[in-house]
Parts: sequence; structure tokens; C-alpha cells
Amino acid sequence: MTKRSHFLWATSAVAAFAAVLTTAPANALVGTPTTTGLNFVAKINVGDKTSCTGSLVAEQWVLTAASCFTGAGISTTGKPALPTKVTVGRSDLTQTGGSVQSALALVPHAERDLVLVRLSERITGPAITPVPLASTPAADGEQLTKAGFGRTRTEWVPTKLHAGTFTVASRTDTTVNLNGSDTATVCQGDAGGPALRTVDGSPQLVSVTSRSWQGGCLGADPAETRTGAVDTRVDDLADWVKEVVAREKVTPADIDGDGKDDLVLQRIDGSVVVHRNLGTSFGPGTVMSSGWGRFVTGTDLGRLYFADVTGDNKADLIVHTNDGNIAVRKNMGTHFDGGTHWSAGWGRFLTGTDLGRLYFADITGDNKADLIVHTNDGNIAVRKNMGTYFDGGTHWSAGWGRFLTGTDQGRLRFGDTTGDGKADMYVHTIQNGEVAVRTNMGTYFNAGTRMITL
Repeated sequence: MTKRSHFLWATSAVAAFAAVLTTAPANALVGTPTTTGLNFVAKINVGDKTSCTGSLVAEQWVLTAASCFTGAGISTTGKPALPTKVTVGRSDLTQTGGSVQSALALVPHAERDLVLVRLSERITGPAITPVPLASTPAADGEQLTKAGFGRTRTEWVPTKLHAGTFTVASRTDTTVNLNGSDTATVCQGDAGGPALRTVDGSPQLVSVTSRSWQGGCLGADPAETRTGAVDTRVDDLADWVKEVVAREKVTPADIDGDGKDDLVLQRIDGSVVVHRNLGTSFGPGTVMSSGWGRFVTGTDLGRLYFADVTGDNKADLIVHTNDGNIAVRKNMGTHFDGGTHWSAGWGRFLTGTDLGRLYFADITGDNKADLIVHTNDGNIAVRKNMGTYFDGGTHWSAGWGRFLTGTDQGRLRFGDTTGDGKADMYVHTIQNGEVAVRTNMGTYFNAGTRMITL
């Protein structure tokens, strides 16, 4: 009877080992130790017993197998259920160097054994660079290099990265079947590791380790001789990676009231982090609020905005929940308060794909942000800030029905370009890249002036 392949998510440093391998020893799992050319490969420790391998695919994101977190789980906020440490750029774990960070969030793929792990800090500089995803699938007979920190034939918890050559046997729409050899197999701890092709001297990520028969691995069934593996394809997932990375939303807003916009970062882990404007640079991040992981895209529990609603020159936190309510959390200097209800009925205005989209900016020039309603019929109405609520609104402009999502003709933004204290309307037309400013005339926006072509 043919045995099923095994998931590779767990490598345990404390599990008992009773089997005695009788097969000839190899240098190590997945071939031989390597210390060069694979600075993007990561060792992932989940809790104190489980480890996997991954690849840095963006400055703050490591791609690995979702099965690495089987048993450990992902919390309801998207955070790892167990403390997770990620070491990148250190092929010999007994040495120093590289980057050692905590994982702050996990974003699993909906249909494949993949998860993107968000690191606590960005990794920049020439010493460690992300590996690009391949744009074409593995071909039958193609040879790929696989790498991992998993077990070898003789080591339970190796300290060095190993690499070896595998041959593509076949592929499906989502997987790649690989043939190993006596000196190249895949063991516990290699789950999530990369399979790479070299193009013009540089590696590209073709697939990610998912399952293996583990023939010859330390602790595996001594009767098992198969050295093949099943990988998860990633050559068609560049857009998914870009979409996840882009979920961390950056908004300019004056948080400290000095008249200069700071950078407000909504992290995917749910925290709101402020990088203060220092004049020539932005300072280190300070967490002002947390728990907003499902408020980044507007497609889940809601959306956040940052604007000065109270008129004290400091941007407040505006919470737009999917039940249609809008609450204002006042800026208290180092945090936002518990919030006050201001408006209701906006449940279908979160993304621009339904009835419309909302914006917040000071249209009237009284130093307090008003509510701008952009409906899918193309109309723009301004609901004036009355101190504790927004009024019934006044029509200001029309013809903007194809500027709601940014995927049709363009997008609208609102900000004070003329310096008169009243927000103007920015029109970004995506077909020609033109950005025009329509000046706030008190009760309408004028015909506009082209400012730049992007």
C-alpha cells in the first residue's frame, strides 16, 4: 500500500528519538551546508518546540507554509498564537549577523499551504535582500535548488542552512511534485523552505515546501525510501503578495499639532503607529492605539480615517464600522479616547464599490474636519461639522461616478493646496497620470488646474 506524504510543520528539539537509521549517511538534509547566496532564507521558530523555513519576499514579509502553524494556530486578530521568532540572513545559526525579529502578524493564503509572516521591522540594505517570485511555473525535468534548516540524516536540530538539487516530476494548478535523491531529501523543519531557479545569475522563488515522504531523514520510518516532495506553487501569486504588503496603510496627518503632517501607519497587526515629522525626517514609531487589524481595507469590520474633527489642530481617529456608524476618538496627545458617536447609516460606503465613499477634510475653513460624501451616482456633498455631529449636507460637485475605487478613471483626494485653510479637491486621472486641483470656492470646486503628471 502506498503511504501518504507527511506534513513537515514540526521539528522538536525535545521529542524522543528511538529509531536507528541503517541507510548510508549523507552530509545533511537537502544536500550540503551552504553559507552564500541565500541571504533571504529564514529560520522560523514557533513557540519553543516547532521550527520551519521561509523566504524573505518583501522588506517586512517572510513567505512560508501555513502548515508550519498547525497546532499553534493564528489568533482571531491575525497574530501568531505562540511567540514566533524569525532569523533572516544567518545561514550559520551559531554565528552573529543577519536579522532576528518577532513575527507580528500572519496572513494565510485562502486556498494554498502558504502564509505571509509580518516582521516587527523592515529589513533594508544590500546584506539581506528579498527574493523575487518567479513569473513562470516549474517545467517537467527542470532542476530546482531547495534550501532548509530542517533535520538531516544525522542531526536533529542543525545549526546550518542546507541546500540540494531536486528535479521537477510534474505539476498541477497549485502544486509541484519533486524528485529527490540519496543526497537530497526533505525533512521535518524544512516546511516553508524555497525551491529556486537561477535566472541571469539571480535566484527566483518557484515554489515552497509543503509535504515530503522524508526518506532517510533522522526520526523518519526506516523503511521509507522515497525522497520526493510536494511543493506549493508561488509563480502565480505575485499579485497576492503585493496586495498583502499594501494592506499596511500610511496616512499623512498632523497628530502632534505642530502644523506639519506626520506619518500614521496602520499595521496589519492592528496597531496605529505615529512617526512624527522632524522636519527633515520622520522619527521612530510610537503606538497610539491597537486592536484595528480588521479595519485596514474596509472589507472586514470597517475603516479608519485621521483628521482634526475637534478643532484643536491635532488629527483625531475616526472609526467607520461596517454597521454604518461613525465615531470620533479624540486625540489625547499620546492616545485616542474611547470615542463618541457622530453619524450613522454609512454601512455601504466603506470601499467605494457599493453606494459610495467617505472622506474627512476641513471644507468650510473653520479648522474642523467635515464629512465629504462621494456617492456612486457621481455627486459630492459636504456635511458640515457641527461640533458633535455632521449636518444634512450640501451638494458641491457632480460627475465623479467613475472615480470611486481608483480602478476605473481615477481617484479623488481632499487637502488644502492654496493655503487658505479650506480643503480643495485633488483629481487623479489614472489614464494619463494627471493630477489636477479644483480649488474650494466656498460652495463649490472650480474647474481645476493641472498640477503634475505622475
